Amino acid sequence: MEFIKLLLIVTFLTLIPGQVLRIPPDSSFGAITLTDISVLVLDFSFLFYSLAIKKSLKFPPKIFFPFAIFSVWSLATIIWAARLLSAGEILISSLFLVRFIIYFFLAVIAFNIVEKDKIRRWIELILTIGVIYILIGFVQFFTIPDLSFLTPFGWDPHQRRIVSTVIDPNFSGFIFVLLFSMATSFYFYSAKKLPYFIIALGSFIALILTFSRSSYLAFIAAIVVIGIVKSRKLLLGTLLVLLLIFTIVPQVRTRVVGALTLDETAQARIESWQNALTVTRDNPFFGVGFNTYRFTQERYNFFASDNPEGGHSGGGVDSSLLLVSATTGIIGLALFIFFLGSIVKAAAKNVSASPLHLATLASAAALLVHSIFVNSLFFPQIMLLIFPLVGLAAKDDK
Repeated sequence: MEFIKLLLIVTFLTLIPGQVLRIPPDSSFGAITLTDISVLVLDFSFLFYSLAIKKSLKFPPKIFFPFAIFSVWSLATIIWAARLLSAGEILISSLFLVRFIIYFFLAVIAFNIVEKDKIRRWIELILTIGVIYILIGFVQFFTIPDLSFLTPFGWDPHQRRIVSTVIDPNFSGFIFVLLFSMATSFYFYSAKKLPYFIIALGSFIALILTFSRSSYLAFIAAIVVIGIVKSRKLLLGTLLVLLLIFTIVPQVRTRVVGALTLDETAQARIESWQNALTVTRDNPFFGVGFNTYRFTQERYNFFASDNPEGGHSGGGVDSSLLLVSATTGIIGLALFIFFLGSIVKAAAKNVSASPLHLATLASAAALLVHSIFVNSLFFPQIMLLIFPLVGLAAKDDK
């Protein structure tokens, strides 16, 4: 058991290198990160320990069944897509489902190996690692503000934005929102409030410097949940601070106004949505197959002629829900919403008395909002944090 806990700690630590270390480093079809490897080793070690030695395995109640049903349906859509795709393409598509499954098992692992009276220690561990991630983001912002040199490797040329080690301001932005939600939730239930306040403040500042509009909206969703449950003053004060930042920080104002006036980024996002809706319209019931979207976009000629494989984002949609709809059909979308709803429902239980449930509910609400604009529900380093949080909340109920 102690070895499994050590592996879980190591897995959390892989948030620090994030997407910097990838195998291969320039693949458009995705790559393997240290997080992927660590999660896989952790899962197999945990299953061997649970089934061969302990001979006992428990699943988070009311969450595992919706997850299993969605996963089975997703596998069925991949099998259905085999009539149109090569064996290699089906293999690539299947690996994405495998990754989603092994990351969800972090919830199962946390539920099984973490003692209820040790949950706060694990939260503090995650927050400590989060602090390192935030500091790296600040260092990157001031020392490497221009990432144009990464475009040959398929990355976007972000400038003057915090991206940290996931090399994307939108995904980093949500990670900061999650860390803020955790720190703020435990702030209200802790005698020693200063450490949580500092982490929440650092997360908030880092979030602002991502200049990620989707992350700003996710933050508003999180603060609304926390504010309604614990502090209306916090909600009002934070919204006033956001308004002040909008007024005095030109780049924030430009980004927000750009969303309203449909700047280039907003137009690209709308085009991504339209493409996904077109695919859903043509394949309403079964979709085109889970994670076969890159090959589908090639068939539909959605990619630009100078980027025939679509780069790192070519396999997804700027919306996790639309990606699920296009690849698994309306049935898969309904099952996925059922799965997400089970997480929200479980987190909402006893939310006014549990900092862990408040953090989980705020993070889940933020993720749902964020995933409307970014494919964040399937991003590795986000799953690395959100699924253990779900498992710990389920253990807190037990």
